[in-house]
Order: sequence, then C-alpha cells, then structure tokens
Amino acid sequence: MSKILHLCALNDVNGNPQRVYVLADSEGKYIAAWDEGYSGDHAVPGIWRREAYAANRIRVSVTTYLRILRQLPSPKWAEDVPGYSHLRDTLIA
Repeated sequence: MSKILHLCALNDVNGNPQRVYVLADSEGKYIAAWDEGYSGDHAVPGIWRREAYAANRIRVSVTTYLRILRQLPSPKWAEDVPGYSHLRDTLIA
C-alpha cells in the first residue's frame, strides 16, 4: 500500500513555499513527487488527493526538498507513476 508524505522545507527568500508531496511505496521507497507550490493538495493526481490533504507535515531541509524534486518524476496522471500503469485500464472501463 502506498502512502503520501508532505515534506516541508523553509520558504525561499521571497517567501514562496517549498513543500512537496511524495508518494512512497509499501516499503517506504519514494517513487514520485509533486511540488505543492500554491496548488496545495491539487498538485497531486486525484487518486491520492484525499490522502495528500490529510497528510501530516514532515520538516525537511531545503537540500532534501530540492533533491527530491530533481530525482523523482512528477507525472500529471496517476497511471503514469511507475508501478501504477494498471490504473490506465481501470479508468477507461
């Protein structure tokens, strides 16, 4: 079972938020990330949006925040997340 984490770094020098929603698999491995920006939980594909809304914030460093955004994909659709291509078939039916 996957889980959404809400990782929060300090705001940048202009006051912009530096927060990211991360999808972790059942083993805790990070598999996708979405920069929150000013979108809030709407930055996350719909299938995980409710979980993103309820996610507890976890404080991280700016370095960690930037590394996660650099290393993980941020697919627009849930079925494009690695390991979730099976959702494509269920959404069509």
